[in-house]
Amino acid sequence: MAGLIPIGSIADPSKDPLPSTGAHLDPRVIPRFGSRAGKKINPEEARSLLQNVLVGPNQTPLVQQTKDGWKWNFPVTSKYGPRVAPTAGASTFHEGIDLAIPTGTQLAYKGYGSFKPEQGYGVLSTTDAQGNPYDIQLLHTAPAKAASIGTPPTPATVNTSDADKSRTEDILKAFLYGAQSKETKKEKTLQDELKEQLLGSVLSQALNPPSFLSSYNATDPYMAGFNTGSKDFFAGLLG
Repeated sequence: MAGLIPIGSIADPSKDPLPSTGAHLDPRVIPRFGSRAGKKINPEEARSLLQNVLVGPNQTPLVQQTKDGWKWNFPVTSKYGPRVAPTAGASTFHEGIDLAIPTGTQLAYKGYGSFKPEQGYGVLSTTDAQGNPYDIQLLHTAPAKAASIGTPPTPATVNTSDADKSRTEDILKAFLYGAQSKETKKEKTLQDELKEQLLGSVLSQALNPPSFLSSYNATDPYMAGFNTGSKDFFAGLLG
């Protein structure tokens, strides 16, 4: 079962080793698959992942889907893309999205994955609903300790051997006896059905003695005579 992975708290700007203009979170999303593997993408494209980042004691989602679309639950102070560097040492192309969140606010991730602390940020490795792997860097945080929670369960595999066997038996039964409702017919095994067919064939021949006897060709003169006499007897008896 999915759980909560602690990912730290919002850093005090005076102690943040990264350039900062104030207390905030800067998530950066890196796909680990496809043509953009290893490249930071616009976090707006990964809101289905970032909605699992829970903020504060009420575990408010960082972003959530509403009837009108997606809503960031904290003020956005700097979007992804080109910008004027807000402070010395900051980039002119922002690779994440800045959300104003007070210093010390606890953060967690709801789901599967692993977390690794770095200097001034943490890295969460997880997957989306389709199983595609991502890294999420969470800048301007005092990161929690390394942690992990399992992996998403894979879809259960179905053993079809018993079903296939049952289906094959149903087809053979339908061929031998015609389709009949299971509610009106006592269920029999395929072995029982074949025994009945064999018995029926033997009885059919027994009730037609001339045909039955003609299937045995005797080479011994005594048996040949016995065979012929028997046929004559039954012929006279049956008219």
